[in-house]
Amino acid sequence: MIMTKFLTLTALSFAALLIAAFSSSSSPSGGLLLVANKGDQTLGLINPTAGRQIATVAEGGVTGHEVAASPDGKRAFVPIYGNSGVGMPGTDGSTLAVIDLNERKVIHTIDFGHGVRPHCVVFGPKDGLLYVTTELGVCRE
Repeated sequence: MIMTKFLTLTALSFAALLIAAFSSSSSPSGGLLLVANKGDQTLGLINPTAGRQIATVAEGGVTGHEVAASPDGKRAFVPIYGNSGVGMPGTDGSTLAVIDLNERKVIHTIDFGHGVRPHCVVFGPKDGLLYVTTELGVCRE
C-alpha cells in the first residue's frame, strides 16, 4: 500500500513537472501545474511558485486518469478511466473531460460511446492533434 501511494505520487509529480515545463508563463494558465486528484475526482491547479493547490475543478466522472494541457495553455484534457485497475473488474470509463483553465470548469465532454478506459492523453509535437490511448475495445469515429 505504501509503495503504491509512493508510485502514484511519483507519477503525478512527474506529470505535473512535464506540464509545467511545457506551459508558458504568458499563457492563460500562467504556468500552473495540473494534477489529476484521483481520490477527489478533481483536477488540481497548483501554483508552483507558492507551492500549493489554488483551485480544483470537478472532472464529472470516475476517475480522471492523467491530464494534458493544450499547447496554448487554455484547456486541460482529462481522460475519465473508471474505478478499476488494469485487468480488474470495475467501471469502464468512456469519456474525456475538456476543462477551461480560465473558467475553471468542464466545458465539453467527449464520449467514446462505450467503456474503453481512456488514458495517456498527449498532444502530437508535429501535428498538434490530441491522442488518447484506450485499454479496452476499439473506439469508433
